[in-house]
Amino acid sequence: MRTGVSYLPPHNPRHIRTDLRDIRALGCDDVLAAYQENDAVYFTGKIDLLPAIAREEGLRPIAIFWGGLNFFGGGRSSQFLLAHPEAHQVMRDGSWHAGGCYLNPICLGEIRAFIDRIAHAGFAGFFVDEPSLMECHCAACRDAFARWYEGDLASAPAPQVAAFRRRSVLHYIETITDYIRATHPRLETMCCLMPSDRDLWTDVAALRGLDCLGTDLYWANDARDLEEMRPYVREMAALCRKHGKVHQEWFQCWGIAAGNEERAAAQARLLASERPDALYTWAFNAQLGTSESCSNPTLAWSLAAAALRAAKL
Repeated sequence: MRTGVSYLPPHNPRHIRTDLRDIRALGCDDVLAAYQENDAVYFTGKIDLLPAIAREEGLRPIAIFWGGLNFFGGGRSSQFLLAHPEAHQVMRDGSWHAGGCYLNPICLGEIRAFIDRIAHAGFAGFFVDEPSLMECHCAACRDAFARWYEGDLASAPAPQVAAFRRRSVLHYIETITDYIRATHPRLETMCCLMPSDRDLWTDVAALRGLDCLGTDLYWANDARDLEEMRPYVREMAALCRKHGKVHQEWFQCWGIAAGNEERAAAQARLLASERPDALYTWAFNAQLGTSESCSNPTLAWSLAAAALRAAKL
């Protein structure tokens, strides 16, 4: 089983190296570095210096475009969308939404440019994290709906619109992974789909350009019985086996409320007992110093670190 940690890197290589040594000391194989738009422009050491340091410390570097084009994740503050208002999602009433659109060719071009950047920097993989359904009525969405369904998105029946939204996410992942296959074939292509998007799992697992698929059952602050996680994990495992994908699972080390730290650790142990191909946690040091920090980051991280060590035994 591979193990790894998501990581918001600093730009100073001295601090990168210190953190990566700590991650490797846990027995981890992968570091999943989360980048924002400004990192490619202003804080370039985060991208350009990390891959070589990671390899020197025995880690495989994977890149995540975290908050890019305000698609998902923390720190959604897109300079690209400020400069390209035509790339915004558009609501039914014509107003803008703060996010970019999966189907907009301008957005897709920016994602491709970021992939080129991380490939040239020496990363081993690119992670498409939590692509989920969106409600957009921009020109690109209307055009795609007309091509795919020979109809008008604005007046289409709800079941057809729902099918279109699912197909849009699938098209986005396929476009990205096919681009990587064609231009940067050494990059591993990875994707995580939330449990709430379970109806996308089967189609995404079948994508030929995708290497690795998983889900993130972040139930640390949820009252559900953790044993109810197993059917999700086993369904994902079966899909990955069927389509020849690496099966990854994520456990929570962010936003854990005080008193729920052991519950999060129990989740990690349960996931490890299912023996996925890869077990990852979000995020390094319990996301300390961000708005996603755990209430007791010291305790949360110590338990997560112990779970990562134990998973390698």
